[in-house]
Amino acid sequence: MAEKTKTAKVGFFKKIGKFFKDYKSEFKKLVWPTPKQLLKNTAVVLVSIIVFGAFLAAVDTGFHHLFVELANWFALL
Repeated sequence: MAEKTKTAKVGFFKKIGKFFKDYKSEFKKLVWPTPKQLLKNTAVVLVSIIVFGAFLAAVDTGFHHLFVELANWFALL
């Protein structure tokens, strides 16, 4: 019974070793962006955030005015 447990632990550590070996080989395959690509992608993300934020603010303001008008209308009833 004790030998079976010991074998299971060896298998566990072999799996961990294989994981880190595979991790290292995959990490070597990474292709990092050039500084020019990084700047371009950063600009795209920032512009997208600003445009989406402006859209969201406009929708929020529109709903705010709509609900204020509805509240005033119901207050008159």
